[in-house]
Amino acid sequence: MDSDLQKTKDKVKSELANCLGIEPADVEDESVLSEDFHMKSNDLTDFVEGLTASGFDTSKIDLTEIETFGDLIEALTARE
Repeated sequence: MDSDLQKTKDKVKSELANCLGIEPADVEDESVLSEDFHMKSNDLTDFVEGLTASGFDTSKIDLTEIETFGDLIEALTARE
């Protein structure tokens, strides 16, 4: 895994953990946001808005396709 991808993953993991009040170590690629973290669609929308405020390009994120933390990272790091 390249270092830029790892830095992005670590930052998003930290932001998500902070948002949910959990430890970053509890967030895994396979973590299902709606089931493992009990996030509803409005929670995910709020979180993505927070990522935008933190400088992430969230324009390519389709929230209907995000199920896991790994899906979120893929959407954030997608290159055209």
